[in-house]
Amino acid sequence: MDTLQFISSNTNDNLSRVADEEIRYPLCKINDLQNGQMKEFEVKTSSNNTSILLIKQNHKFYAYSSKCCHYKLPLAKGVLINNRLRCFAHGACFRVDTGDIEDHPGHGNLPKYDVDIVGDDVVLVANKQDLEKLERIKIPDNLEIEPEPVIAIIGAGAGGFTCADMLRQNGFRGRIILFTREGTLPYDRVQLSKQPSKKPQDLLLRDQTYYKRIKIDLLTEAEVTTINWTTKIITYRILGNQLKSIQYDYLVLATGLRSRKLPSSLLGHDLRNIFYLRSAEDASNLVTKVKSPDINDIVIIGDSFIALEICGWLTTGLEEKKNISVVMRSKVPMMRILGEKVGRALQKIHEKNGAKFYSSATITEITGHHNVVKFVQIGTGQSIPCDLIIVAIGSELCTELYENSPIEMTDDGFIKVNQRLETSVEHVFAVGDICKYPLKVFDLEDINCQHWQMACSTGHQAADTILRYYLGQPKGVSRSLKTDFYTTPIYWTTQNNKTTIRYAGYTREPDNVIIHGDLDGEFKFVAYYIVDGFVRAVAQSKYEPLSSEIAEVFHHRRNIRKEDIEYDMYGYRKYLDFKNKKPE
Repeated sequence: MDTLQFISSNTNDNLSRVADEEIRYPLCKINDLQNGQMKEFEVKTSSNNTSILLIKQNHKFYAYSSKCCHYKLPLAKGVLINNRLRCFAHGACFRVDTGDIEDHPGHGNLPKYDVDIVGDDVVLVANKQDLEKLERIKIPDNLEIEPEPVIAIIGAGAGGFTCADMLRQNGFRGRIILFTREGTLPYDRVQLSKQPSKKPQDLLLRDQTYYKRIKIDLLTEAEVTTINWTTKIITYRILGNQLKSIQYDYLVLATGLRSRKLPSSLLGHDLRNIFYLRSAEDASNLVTKVKSPDINDIVIIGDSFIALEICGWLTTGLEEKKNISVVMRSKVPMMRILGEKVGRALQKIHEKNGAKFYSSATITEITGHHNVVKFVQIGTGQSIPCDLIIVAIGSELCTELYENSPIEMTDDGFIKVNQRLETSVEHVFAVGDICKYPLKVFDLEDINCQHWQMACSTGHQAADTILRYYLGQPKGVSRSLKTDFYTTPIYWTTQNNKTTIRYAGYTREPDNVIIHGDLDGEFKFVAYYIVDGFVRAVAQSKYEPLSSEIAEVFHHRRNIRKEDIEYDMYGYRKYLDFKNKKPE
């Protein structure tokens, strides 16, 4: 990365300031970058250090903040192709010509700076204060809104929040009402199992000032009790108080999931010190109890993302060592998602860190003393000691509001939506984990991917659908609105402070897999999942930005054949014109 030191304007250097704020500095020569290349430059001013990303595309130069709006990781390590810049780590995607966010995770747009061409020099032109910004919000400070139309959003998770945020950023100037049953502002839920001890304020997607600035009516601790689909009236109460009602013009359903509980038929299911992890409050309560000196033996029930991520935190993230046991029905953890080979290698990592696994196990009873858990009994007759149990056996749909309604549901209880996220009821949309939608990138129908990125992307599409097809493109908004839902599923799982897996694509056949690399030693690998002779998903660890590159191949609807990658880990690259070198 090149370093540019800004010095006083009264020297004879190339640096000059206009009106005490504007900074101009030659970054490089025109021919230093080829089309499709990018480079990060460090910028040092008298008040702070920052960095910018210079991109050359179609013989034009674009300058942006160098950090992704999601977790502020360097975009120079990402993937640049066809007017799209995708983060190497978690897959957030931005338009090169505008810096606007195209796909999630993350919220906000890249700060953009002017570029002048002086002779054969590429010159950065930026306001000093703008260089200090980490993201750009496309909402004026003096925002004025109208009382109508009214868009009500039930649920403030990834899908609900993103829908509200994109409505405002893309020009909607009516009223937005965002309901949440939780007592906190919308937050980054995926961090709860990865970093459960993280401070609540550090999890927030936006602070209270933001909602006031963009004029979103955020109703916390609000329970929606009924919806009249004919009159478009929502009845709700806050903190159990008197019922209130409000009429909407458009309704977005984003009620999400809840933790699946132990069956009531299981003896001991209601003993104390049994924890579930879904909310920020759950995480706070769990961390407090785990750190108690009287908690030594902990049993995790399940082999889900949450189960394994919590296992990693318990074995590597605590100062005091605990005895960790994982009880699961499956043969190896996460086998349904990553396949047996990757799952088994993952189990070995956790075992090396001290966790003990009980595979293919059935829990017959939980016994206690003074109403507190003491042992988990399994079908083999073994008794596993425990002072605390964490249950992570999946989730259930929060769709009670829509039972016996005109909303069309699938046989397995999801809301059925089309490519625009529209339900069977006019002016009603559904986003996030509660719906099934077409996955056009693979020409699949009725798909449900319960990933943070997918929830964000459905919320984004619902906002664009309302604006594009119902209200019309707002005046003064240059960004083109999405026509229908089109994205590549992406997720990541942090198993401990040294082990992360990144995944792109979709498959239900995880054991039809081709693996390159080292699963058992360094855990540095690439797993290609094959469906009908074509790659439909990839999981990798320590081969960034491979999964983001594959996501772009999928996005451009180019089929990677099994034989392309069977003997060459990078065989897919012939389908895209990559300028960056192969990962080491």
